[in-house]
Amino acid sequence: MENILFAIITISFLMLMFAHVYQTNKFFLQLKRMHQDVWKDLGKPQWRIHFGDDSFQIAMKYIRQKKFSHLEDSTLESIYKKIKNIEYIAIGLAVLIFVATIIDIVWEG
Repeated sequence: MENILFAIITISFLMLMFAHVYQTNKFFLQLKRMHQDVWKDLGKPQWRIHFGDDSFQIAMKYIRQKKFSHLEDSTLESIYKKIKNIEYIAIGLAVLIFVATIIDIVWEG
């Protein structure tokens, strides 16, 4: 039973990671589509692995600090809320996995 629960939590965590990538990319696309000047100022961010390119990190900081609020874009606000919810749930699952592992070690030990 423990293994099944652990597998479900782990799979859920991975699904949340993909959802986070999807929503973040959706945020970038909305910026590109409706606020090109901001998108360009951020270095034309997109979801990619490119060493030496700080545009993704800068854009994530922009999102996390909610610097886009002056744009008054309800779509960006909605995507932001989804990103934050995904992050909170993922953190909760990570804590749950950690606590369950500690309890299992103590219980078995």
